[in-house]
Amino acid sequence: MQAAATNPALQALKDIHTPAVVESWPIAPGYWLILLVSVSTLLFTVIWLKRRLQRSAAKRAALMELERLDIHNTNICVEINTLIKRAALSYLPREDVAGLEGQAWYAWINSQVKQPLLELEKLLDRRYQREPLTPDEAQRLKQITASWLKEALPLTQKKSAQSPLSHKQEQELKC
Repeated sequence: MQAAATNPALQALKDIHTPAVVESWPIAPGYWLILLVSVSTLLFTVIWLKRRLQRSAAKRAALMELERLDIHNTNICVEINTLIKRAALSYLPREDVAGLEGQAWYAWINSQVKQPLLELEKLLDRRYQREPLTPDEAQRLKQITASWLKEALPLTQKKSAQSPLSHKQEQELKC
């Protein structure tokens, strides 16, 4: 052992030095970019979801109110017509919707959906008749109204502007 300690080649060796500890800060620019994109995406998603929930709040409220309507009520046609108009007024200016009635109202309702709902018009017209709806007809009216609310809402200005009747025709129908 003495011979190994005095060996000149071994005495020339130096101790092994470990490298300096790699710090976690500052992080590389690529990680900053990933962090920026992740935070931006998260922020955009939260804002989008919040707006979507706010925009569909009137739709959810109308559907909940429709569910609460009693099919044995003799005024269910009037209540559903009022509900549709109130839901439309939640999205559009008053002057676009409030004055519509009769055929202009039904034409506007049908213009908001892809497939016209003629049965909705027929059942809503029963509100002017002496005989109330039967419970089966009232249930069918609620189903058709629910499908209209789900498809048509939320309304947009552009969608509403595509009225199938001209302004002159609407005035004639009102008279």
